[in-house]
Amino acid sequence: MRTPIVLMALLLGVLLGACASNPNDPPKYSVAGFKISVPPKDEWAVIQQTPERLMLGKSGDFAGETLSVLMLAVKLPGQAGDAMVRDIRNSERKALDPKRFRIVSQDVKPYLVGNLQCAMSTLEVEDRGASGPTGPVMSLVIESMTLTCPDPAKPTQGVSVSYIHQAYPEDKGKQFADKAMPILNSLALIEAR
Repeated sequence: MRTPIVLMALLLGVLLGACASNPNDPPKYSVAGFKISVPPKDEWAVIQQTPERLMLGKSGDFAGETLSVLMLAVKLPGQAGDAMVRDIRNSERKALDPKRFRIVSQDVKPYLVGNLQCAMSTLEVEDRGASGPTGPVMSLVIESMTLTCPDPAKPTQGVSVSYIHQAYPEDKGKQFADKAMPILNSLALIEAR
């Protein structure tokens, strides 16, 4: 007689557990003591996930259109405010090969996330060396919004979260910021570390 009661208790536990998980809860990811969440309806694929790096990706609505979220543990100069903004602006420019990429626009400014003094970068570049499935293409537009925050306990370390949209110029993201901001604004420091 104990077997049906035990079986019933196990079945009830499984059913309650299934009810407790909400499929509408956004998936959460963490890197270097920080976490982000992505909208559950967006169906992001995990491309790479390590303690120092997270890469999510998905195809867009048009041919050649890709969307990515990149979260990295980064080393920072240990300075906040204008010094961090300058460092990020210079780092972004140095990372781009001027023979392949042309900066269309770049804006880096201080950005407050809770109590964290962060920096928000918006960058648009033309990729003149991109190749598609059938060979070289004229050019692609890459738009990115990147939020970089220092760890308050270790100001020379932090995290950088980028939302990246790559497409042909005619398919440039009209709602780019609307899609990027919910992910970037979900960035939070994990309290218990």
